[in-house]
Amino acid sequence: MGRVNNLDLEALAKSREAVERGEAPIEKVFAAEGEWLFSDEGLFKGKIEYPGGVVEIISDQPPQSGGYGKHPNPVQFCVFSMIACYATTFMTLAAMKGVNIKKFKIKGGSVANMKAIMEIEEGPVIKEVFVEVEVESDADEEVIRGLIEEANKKCPAAYTVQNAVPFKANLNYRKA
Repeated sequence: MGRVNNLDLEALAKSREAVERGEAPIEKVFAAEGEWLFSDEGLFKGKIEYPGGVVEIISDQPPQSGGYGKHPNPVQFCVFSMIACYATTFMTLAAMKGVNIKKFKIKGGSVANMKAIMEIEEGPVIKEVFVEVEVESDADEEVIRGLIEEANKKCPAAYTVQNAVPFKANLNYRKA
């Protein structure tokens, strides 16, 4: 099978078959953890574990938002995660369909309503989320458009943004 678009098709096929046969979990929790910082290092430090190890990430806010401006803000991490998820979904779908992509670039963002964030007015804090992809391939444009439509539905990040996914905030409180 080999690799298509830098993805191991054999590994993808084996994973799919294991889920299909009930030999692998049908649900997977993706998790991270972190804590608020009380120093000028930034505002929040977290860690994410993955098969190859652990990575620590620090987020901050720009000075005008009360931070130090030393690291990306949480929304930037969210946007990065979204475009990385979308790119992975698109390229995986293309690889599984045998569509060779020669070049793939993506940019994305979210439009924040600063008046709502700063409690000046009521309204949604995020007005829009978007991605823009640049694709170079020998495949016909309609094939690529079909992959975009499928990625819009199957990308976990895009799905979360487009659908009312239940959100819970649990509290573990200790009086200081």
